[in-house]
Amino acid sequence: MVEKPIVTRESLRSGEIERLLHSGQNGQKIMSDEERLQLVEDTLRELGKNQELWVFGYGSLIWNPALEYEEQRRCLIQGYQKKFCFWTTLGRGSKDQPGLMMGLIKGDYCNGVSYRINPDKALSELDILFRREMLTFVYKPTWVTAHCVETNTDFTALTFVVDPDNHRYVDSLTLTETVRIIAMAEGPLGRNCDYLFQLSQKLHEYGFEEPELNELVTLVKQFQADQ
Repeated sequence: MVEKPIVTRESLRSGEIERLLHSGQNGQKIMSDEERLQLVEDTLRELGKNQELWVFGYGSLIWNPALEYEEQRRCLIQGYQKKFCFWTTLGRGSKDQPGLMMGLIKGDYCNGVSYRINPDKALSELDILFRREMLTFVYKPTWVTAHCVETNTDFTALTFVVDPDNHRYVDSLTLTETVRIIAMAEGPLGRNCDYLFQLSQKLHEYGFEEPELNELVTLVKQFQADQ
């Protein structure tokens, strides 16, 4: 069963998601409108003029981009890998039962999907994107080289890499602990496990081989069946 998206363009733009996630929560630092606007402008300045704007998605952006885009490409990036590596007490977890969210860390490679944004809509689309990904400060917007599988071409894309100095980053969990947390955690945006299941399903539909992710899906479902 596929979740109905709660995160939409409208809910992000209106601030509904921010209010939902932080209602009654424990005072995590939130990026202000001024900080977000400055970061968007700085990020675009790093790309430079007359270059295409691409956004590389490796998690929920794959099944729910919530962006207006001109083109999408199946691709991969080198030098990073995706991992459930930071705590969430907001979207898919709670203070009583934190969940784990996925981010990019240094590694071999990562499969995903890139979206080309109309340059006339760059500011507005990145504002929506940063409202989603940069609500707190666990990510760093990062320019990477993406390789398109179909066309065998490279291009520059924006993605989000986990800040290892952030207090929510975690790299000491065993596989058993990771499975238990993902299987049990739930928050205002839904169950932690559904994030995993939908990501695995969409990557499979795109034709990517994801043995580690598939193993995690199997183990989480086994854990749930045994409860």
